[in-house]
Amino acid sequence: MSESLMARTDEVPPGLEGAFAQFCRARPDISLEQAREIARSVYGMEVSATALPGERDANFLLCDGNGRRTVLKIMNASETEEDAAFVSRVMERLAGAVTEIGLAGIVPALGGDGIAILTMPGAEGLMARMVGWVDGVPMGGRAGSPRLAHGTGRAVGLMARALQGMAPPEQARAVLWDSLQVDALGGLLPHVPQPARRRAMAGFLDMFRGRVRPLVDALPRQPIHNDLNGSNLLVAADDAERVAGIVDFGDAVFAPRINDLAVAASYQMGSGRDPLAGVTAMLAGFATVMVPEPAEIDLLFDLVVARLALRVLLTEWRSVLFPDNRDYIRRNSVQAGQALDWALALPPGWGRAAIREAWAGR
Repeated sequence: MSESLMARTDEVPPGLEGAFAQFCRARPDISLEQAREIARSVYGMEVSATALPGERDANFLLCDGNGRRTVLKIMNASETEEDAAFVSRVMERLAGAVTEIGLAGIVPALGGDGIAILTMPGAEGLMARMVGWVDGVPMGGRAGSPRLAHGTGRAVGLMARALQGMAPPEQARAVLWDSLQVDALGGLLPHVPQPARRRAMAGFLDMFRGRVRPLVDALPRQPIHNDLNGSNLLVAADDAERVAGIVDFGDAVFAPRINDLAVAASYQMGSGRDPLAGVTAMLAGFATVMVPEPAEIDLLFDLVVARLALRVLLTEWRSVLFPDNRDYIRRNSVQAGQALDWALALPPGWGRAAIREAWAGR
């Protein structure tokens, strides 16, 4: 597998060339010994190191002689300094502002910088960030209980409240995991192997482009986490229905604040008699901190489906690009596909109406 793979020209829409380049570059090839040396020379720490999974970055759990744990992230070579600085500003803004759940703080390098530019052979020019460890157990790919969904919504609301009013980055950050990009990614539809799903997705992309796109830019916007999946949402070790922490802000973007709720809901959308129960419970939890506007409630369902469609498109495409990382890339693919098929089979407008009705009857 080459270090960098190119997407076909017909897959890359104008304006997203940089975002595609990030996804076509393999993770940095950093060994455990290199991670220990970075900790030693850049952060002044003697540690043991264990590799952690990651989609684009090389991640390591470090532990020093006193049992203190930290996480070292060696960023993808395509990451820009501007984007890395934006993520750091988001994390710094949240530090101390949200105390109800665990959020990692940045551990500065020896020179005091939150982002270190590496100079060691084999990692020269790459950027590193070290963050504190957050206690908890990854929620995983299971659908949560109403209590967990409510708590997740409240956690999203706590972050939204802390980040409101924060200025956007000087240069807009293009991230393929931004659900608002989904209607531009029709070139990836051929990677979806199921013909019926592919046709239904094409119809949704057309609807999103025609109905949702003209409305979404008017929603309240601010930085959002943008990747609240079951690996980044932590539950308490002694209570699997209580949100204990949130990690990995690497996909943070400046976007409609309600989209963070939609992203989280897409991973907890269940099955059975009421697949939307988790979505409405999250909305209720969010509202304990931030009261959503009517337009946010109206577009929530479409944004949930947009994230599901994005997950299917990017998962199918990237699992072909990086077969060695296929298991990690596809860890949530079954739930995403099932939830997307259910949502796309609904009568037009049913999902939006169901969420509005649940909100009105709360």
